[in-house]
Amino acid sequence: MITHLQGRLARMDITGPVVEVDVAGVRYEVLVPLFLWPELQGIAGENELDAPPHDIGLHIHYSASANQPVPVLVGFLRRAERDFFRKFITVEGVGPAKAAKAMNVSVSTIARAIEQEDRAALTRLPGIGARGADKIIASLRGKVVAEASMHDGAIEKPVDTARLERDRVLADAIETIAALGFPRADARRWVEDAHTREPSLQSVEALTLAVLRGRDQG
Repeated sequence: MITHLQGRLARMDITGPVVEVDVAGVRYEVLVPLFLWPELQGIAGENELDAPPHDIGLHIHYSASANQPVPVLVGFLRRAERDFFRKFITVEGVGPAKAAKAMNVSVSTIARAIEQEDRAALTRLPGIGARGADKIIASLRGKVVAEASMHDGAIEKPVDTARLERDRVLADAIETIAALGFPRADARRWVEDAHTREPSLQSVEALTLAVLRGRDQG
């Protein structure tokens, strides 16, 4: 049973949303709730994600079953968040993967919605729906009072995954160009200018090529 991982943040993919944590040369793929993504990007900074110098510690929920024989690791920055998650997945129809994707606002926000029987707020969680909200309230009301009082930033607005992914692409493109020997300040300016001129450039490869072509033409 894995309960905690301490290592280096080796990769981030918001489409999962997953991260890879390198522990002494072994990489673990960890599913993370969306509400943690801004903090994780802050940890990653603007460094190349294939080999960043940043350590990270994640409290892990480990699950495997006959229906899901491949182990699923779900990670949290704080133990209390994992404790809430373990309560959350006791609700019928809410498995680990579904719960992680549903948590696009903070634990305290979800817990308050449960304790206040705010069905509308729970219905807005990705993949939950009206029936799911009713089941969550029926199963957990009265059991998440402590989590409702957590001082965790109280992120009430859903995480903007599109903006976060765009920022990550821009940062990776800057890092790629800087790795070719160009000054980082110039790389940043060139990438931002290219994206402003052509917002349709949505990948690291497309942005990098656009910048390099612009350098050749210059």
